[in-house]
Amino acid sequence: MIQQRLFLLLTTFVMIGMVAFAVTRSSWANRPQAYTPQGPGDVYLALGDSLPWGFRLDDRQQDGFPGLIAADLGASGLPELVNLAVPGETSSSFVAGQLPRALAYLRDTRQQGRRVSPITLTIGGNDLIRVERAPAAEREAAIQIFQRNLVEALEALRAAVGPQADLAVMTYYNPYGGDPTIEGSDAYWVERLNQVIRAEAGRRGVAVAEVYTAFVGGREYTHTFALFDDVHANAQGHRLIAETFLQALSYETVQR
Repeated sequence: MIQQRLFLLLTTFVMIGMVAFAVTRSSWANRPQAYTPQGPGDVYLALGDSLPWGFRLDDRQQDGFPGLIAADLGASGLPELVNLAVPGETSSSFVAGQLPRALAYLRDTRQQGRRVSPITLTIGGNDLIRVERAPAAEREAAIQIFQRNLVEALEALRAAVGPQADLAVMTYYNPYGGDPTIEGSDAYWVERLNQVIRAEAGRRGVAVAEVYTAFVGGREYTHTFALFDDVHANAQGHRLIAETFLQALSYETVQR
């Protein structure tokens, strides 16, 4: 009888310990990690959708924000720009196609002894556009799929480059106007997407370029083609996106 009680007591302690460990581990995994800049390397890799691709720009290589970022880094020894962005890319198509190509490129570059930094990722806008007219449940499901894809992308990129590369993602500007606190509005869903971006980047020490904030106050119209029924940024908007990325990366305080 005494042995039975001791066994039950010991089993209870073990179970409590396992639960406490699991809770602690989960809490640690969800803890924010501060972004610490490592500085630009030999290659700047731009990934994502039609924004980094430069859709609707007269000269997408020169006027697109990746080209502007690369040009701005010229003072530190202009890194080579590699832009793998694909117009129309969703987070799902990114994980299926662009991400494997990026990982293969990163492996090859690393074997050559070259460092890739920064890596900018612009993804998620097309996930929302695909369900723009859909019921709320379908739009929420799209957000959940996006979150899973973003986690996979960020973790795969970090594993491929190690801690010596800077990763940055951007929040999306809202070209629709409206109040994000009104549940179900287009502005609300843009904010839901951006909340996921901020949270998942924050858990992994990834820099966040707050493009959403940079475009408020009328810039969602003056810095995009929204007045022509097109959500893409114009040349002025790309300059602002480039500035916002550079501020998020904190490169002004880093020496190569």
